[in-house]
Amino acid sequence: MKLNIHLTERNRGRVVNRAIKPTQRTVKPEAPAGASVPERFRRLKWNELVSHGDFVANEGRRLEPWEGPGGFRADAFVKPIYRRRKR
Repeated sequence: MKLNIHLTERNRGRVVNRAIKPTQRTVKPEAPAGASVPERFRRLKWNELVSHGDFVANEGRRLEPWEGPGGFRADAFVKPIYRRRKR
């Protein structure tokens, strides 16, 4: 069977010529409403890797140490991830 790969004039405008990058962020995550995080912590950017020593914001708006495996990007988590600032 021979496939017709030629586009007709009617369909030519629907072709998208640009590729979407897999690391492109479309929606910026929001911090929980009223979250008060001390200034000695900073929120990880979406493409930073989570490691031991980082903190996760819980429902009580407190920071808990991350005890899981490292190597995941921060945007893979539903809750915001924080890290201590370097002095």
